[in-house]
Amino acid sequence: MGDKAALPSLSLPKQKTHWTVGVVIAAGALFVILGAVFYLVLRSRQAEADAFARREADRLASIRAEKEKVEAEKDKADAERAAAEAKKKADEAAGLAAQRQKAAAVAVAASRDERNGGDEKTDKGRGRKSGSHRSSKAAGKATAMTAASPASTAAPPPPPPPKQTSKASKDIDDLLKSFK
Repeated sequence: MGDKAALPSLSLPKQKTHWTVGVVIAAGALFVILGAVFYLVLRSRQAEADAFARREADRLASIRAEKEKVEAEKDKADAERAAAEAKKKADEAAGLAAQRQKAAAVAVAASRDERNGGDEKTDKGRGRKSGSHRSSKAAGKATAMTAASPASTAAPPPPPPPKQTSKASKDIDDLLKSFK
């Protein structure tokens, strides 16, 4: 075992790599570069799409806020209008109640005059004063009774709402009139 074994040499002095190996290495490098460029383009497009989506979301949020603000103002105006209308109806009801009380007082006075025959001598002959004390009690009872009666305090029914006419209904009415 004293002899040294000669190993074959792997480097051959006159042998070069084939040109197709260079083409394959170049194609691989080009493929890696194109993949990197494609990835960068996709990332930039995604960033643009995200920015656009954020801008659209902000724009929609501002539009929605503006719409809610307008609706709130409209609701506030409707509430004020309803309150004014309710106050007007309450004032009308109070005026109507006052008119009914006056009418009841006049009716009580008229009925008292009819009972007495319209003659003050009958009151004096019976030893009463001119009926001021008794008539004020009767008037108070009559107004209390008329105020307490449900028929007198009920407001008259509201007038029927006006017919709502549209252009289509007018056209139909005109067409029907033309057939007659």
